Amino acid sequence: MSDDFDFVPRLGKIRSQGKAKTQLNRLKRAAAKGRLGTRGRKSLTPGAVRHAGRGKVQAALARHWSNQRTRRVIVKVHIARAGPSGAAGFSKHVAYIRREGAGREGERGKLYDRSVDETDAKKFNDRANEDRRQFRLIVSPENADQMKDLTQFTREFMGQVEKDLGRRLDWVAANHHDTAQPHVHIVIRGGSTRNGELLIDRKYITQGFRARAQELVTRELGQRRLREMAAARSNEAEREALTAIDHDIARRLTDGRYTPEAEQSGLSRFDSAVVKRRLRFLQTLDLAMRQEDGRWTLKEGWKDKLRALGRRGDIIRSLANLEGRKIDASQLHALPRDFTGSGDVVGRLAAILPGDELRNGKTALIEGVEGRVWSVEMTEQEAAQLPKVGGILSVGPGAVEPKPADRTIAAIAERNGGLYSEALHQAADPGSSAAFRLAHKRRLEALRRLDVVQRNSNGNWRIPADFERLASIADEKRQMLSIDVRSWLPIERLVERRAETWLDRMEPSVVDGVQGALAKELNASVQARRAWLQQEGYALDRNGHMTPDSAADLRGGELETTIGREAARTGLSYEVLKQGEQFRGSYTRDVELAQGRFAVIEGKNGFTLVPTSKQHLNWRGRDVMLNRSGRTIQWGIGKARTRGS
Repeated sequence: MSDDFDFVPRLGKIRSQGKAKTQLNRLKRAAAKGRLGTRGRKSLTPGAVRHAGRGKVQAALARHWSNQRTRRVIVKVHIARAGPSGAAGFSKHVAYIRREGAGREGERGKLYDRSVDETDAKKFNDRANEDRRQFRLIVSPENADQMKDLTQFTREFMGQVEKDLGRRLDWVAANHHDTAQPHVHIVIRGGSTRNGELLIDRKYITQGFRARAQELVTRELGQRRLREMAAARSNEAEREALTAIDHDIARRLTDGRYTPEAEQSGLSRFDSAVVKRRLRFLQTLDLAMRQEDGRWTLKEGWKDKLRALGRRGDIIRSLANLEGRKIDASQLHALPRDFTGSGDVVGRLAAILPGDELRNGKTALIEGVEGRVWSVEMTEQEAAQLPKVGGILSVGPGAVEPKPADRTIAAIAERNGGLYSEALHQAADPGSSAAFRLAHKRRLEALRRLDVVQRNSNGNWRIPADFERLASIADEKRQMLSIDVRSWLPIERLVERRAETWLDRMEPSVVDGVQGALAKELNASVQARRAWLQQEGYALDRNGHMTPDSAADLRGGELETTIGREAARTGLSYEVLKQGEQFRGSYTRDVELAQGRFAVIEGKNGFTLVPTSKQHLNWRGRDVMLNRSGRTIQWGIGKARTRGS
């Protein structure tokens, strides 16, 4: 018998049926658990989302037949819901999975569907214009590099999903090869109450997708051999990331301690040896400590630190393929979201890498003035505020303001023995609208998921006495980063630019007492900038700064140059937005200048340039109406026909 064949026959008694009857009973029980009751279906109103969706039975059956020798597949699922901007976020994710560098040869990712190898993203987005949700999947087989065709695998996988859910799905996908592990991004339309909502049971989301993917990969590559399983398990023992061994250790912890005696129940001699190796490796990472009695103590937050180490490894691998300015990976540090023990980070944006791919997140690498390279995990909204690579910025903790809704809820609960409900709210404030009270309920539902409040079976809410303090703590954990762009242009483009630049306004405190490479480069650039200004005849004061008149002249000159360039590009004339006048047009693009970022608003007969801010980022591509009042410009969604339309 070949050594590659792991089948080991085990003889039983003559005429024995073995465990066939037992397995049949298990299958029946699994199917019974997955069966939907008629009561749940009758109570499902149009547009409502329940846990009882499609695929519950199929998830139970698929999970039942899986075993340890099945090929492993990681499946991540996120249900994105249409926000205030409608389905605009859905199209952004489709564009995100088609980004440059995702292909096998570093090309743009190709979007395909059930039958077309390069499908039209715009048509898919147009069909999803009224959808209420979008299902986003990342399917990553462990042995994807050994598979013949990821595209064909995805089509077979989605065909099986359609059979399980009993419905034809509208989906697109893209294969990514920009990481050490090739994987597939799949986007499924969620539909709406008008065109039919797609409801998928929670069990199928958490188990069914993965089980079906494992089944297909196992069918192509065969079951994992014992030697493959042992090698994979052994390799994880000294890996700087959160592994399956760590999950096994966590399940056997008692008061943060691991007792070797626990290995005797449920662990083989091989697994026991691997766990011991893992614990010794965690000790070298200063995450575990062996006690005198033989037990192991795991430090608080050890799993989070392992996740961070794994993310650091991913970033280092991405840096190896990054073109442009070389980044010293030995100086790489993760910046925590809560900024514990650190202040604002000031530096140069060195790179923008993929982050949370299900939510279009990004990882920003910032070369600090002190010499460190900071990796900052950012949401899609935060990443949209970043300049292009090379720009100068500072990142700090965002301000957390007390919410008026929290004060209202706390006041009502104080008068009603710690309880809050919509009826109690209406009694306390008869003039409040239903929508206003609904907003408070949504706030409580968000805090319930963070274990701040509890909801009783009768619909009332149990509010703790220190509710406002707990709510503020919960908000701090989810606070947005404060991003301040100092220069939208790289340093090397500022030295001889005919404009007022950040080098002219830079505070000495930015580089005082700092010895990093960027700090030295900034000092040299400031000196070169002042020498160039003097050579060009611009007046400087005793501190080497430009006079206000010189700065104003440079700002005006840069703006005039930009206006001329945009007029040539668009073929439209520039229109000055005067006091009390309105301008309506389409927010088409942004231009980055030394004095800031400007929005290009194109009307029917002309265009204008106005400073933009992070509040207007989601308005790009939409019709807007501008109204100048004094020195400020009010933005609004364009409706009325005005000058420029």
